Amino acid sequence: MPGFTAYAGLKVIGKPAIGETVVVAAVTGPVGSLVGQLAEGDEQTRSALADSFARWEEPLRRGLRAMQERGKLDRRADPGRLATATLAAIQGGLVLTQSRRDPDQLAVAVDAAYAHLRAHTA
Repeated sequence: MPGFTAYAGLKVIGKPAIGETVVVAAVTGPVGSLVGQLAEGDEQTRSALADSFARWEEPLRRGLRAMQERGKLDRRADPGRLATATLAAIQGGLVLTQSRRDPDQLAVAVDAAYAHLRAHTA
């Protein structure tokens, strides 16, 4: 019951207070399971988790906007959607790597994200 253990560790031992930020270091295995459980049952924690993902996504978005401003990314590309797709690919690759015990799964996901980004270059 690793998901339950992670949940208990966060809620019982960690006891995040209102206004505190919960930072998720990676979404694989028990943590990935924990995110799904918490997002459904606790609005405050769901919001904190969403904020954590937004903090990971924002540097990607900023970098893609900067590339767009320099003419390296197609002006019609949506940096926000590209950042979300990139983060989703990486997180999915981490989940597959963990569940299959095969680090090549992350490499496949990163390669797909890179190809998707390259399709939007100027």
